[in-house]
Amino acid sequence: MKISSRPLTAALISIAASALLLSGCSATASSNGTSAGNKSVTFVTTQPAGDGAGIDDLVKGLEKLKNEANVSTKTIEATDPSTYESAVRNAAQTGTSVIAGAFPDITNALRTVAGEFPDTQFVHIFADAPEKPVANLTSVSFDVYKAAYLSGYAAGSLTKTNTLGWIGGAVSPLLNANFHAYKQGAQAANPNVKVISGIVGSFSDPAKARDIALGMISQGADMLQTDAGGSSLGIIQAAETKGALILTDASDAVAQEHPQTVVGRTYLRFGDALSEATNQVLQGGKALGTYAASLDKDLVGLEISQSFLNGSSSRAAEVKSLQPKMDELKKQIIDGQIKINYDTNGL
Repeated sequence: MKISSRPLTAALISIAASALLLSGCSATASSNGTSAGNKSVTFVTTQPAGDGAGIDDLVKGLEKLKNEANVSTKTIEATDPSTYESAVRNAAQTGTSVIAGAFPDITNALRTVAGEFPDTQFVHIFADAPEKPVANLTSVSFDVYKAAYLSGYAAGSLTKTNTLGWIGGAVSPLLNANFHAYKQGAQAANPNVKVISGIVGSFSDPAKARDIALGMISQGADMLQTDAGGSSLGIIQAAETKGALILTDASDAVAQEHPQTVVGRTYLRFGDALSEATNQVLQGGKALGTYAASLDKDLVGLEISQSFLNGSSSRAAEVKSLQPKMDELKKQIIDGQIKINYDTNGL
């Protein structure tokens, strides 16, 4: 078992597509405002926008930077792993002030190119700090597992069958930590609860996710947690057809579309974290080392869906009554009264 105090998080990210072909890689780029001063931010993403989750939030964060920090922004989409490094290097060669990337798959590309361009700043969203510090690299880590604990506590409090389901997008230490924290929270609320786990194998396969969810529901799971990015919609659809309830990693917009099913959402404010960390780098002219996207900054957490509370579900009042307890637990975690293991051991 591996226990750490400086975690990363789970969930895979994508960002806006574009039209300009970069030489030397299968990537596209688009400018989102090239007249704003002499500072610029280029975001290199490995997946397209439109996931209703983290990627779309990052797009909003980039737009926030452009509007509030008066910088020019550009998005580069590089979907082929063989082009990650060349896409980052090509961006650095343009002289952009900051290059940002997200998630573990772009780790090596960012760290390699950062060493080649010491005068360019790099920001890695959803990343633990490297064992050997990189002078011009800021690692933004998310305490997602703490939000997962809160979600597990809510699920353990609400289940009628004492059987919960947790479905992740892919096998990774980060998602493992989320699962174990979710289970820890569920059993803190209800020692009799059983948690079934499943992995989709992709963050963009809602059909397969739906089948996994249906299998869990057939085993008695009446509450499901999604940790699967773009695949999460399939889990929500399965629950909707079978009368199960969902705690999701999807966006509030998705929750509003399923007011009878989505009780709440574990949120990672990817866009705000991108905007806040990058703006600090721009203002200070140097890397931050590790920037913690934490509960106390409200960059991760659990929120009950207002759409569910305002809907016609017979359980709306029960869910609403849980909110004061969730607020108390959040404060106790921030204050250190509740210790949550960051356990990356396999499911």
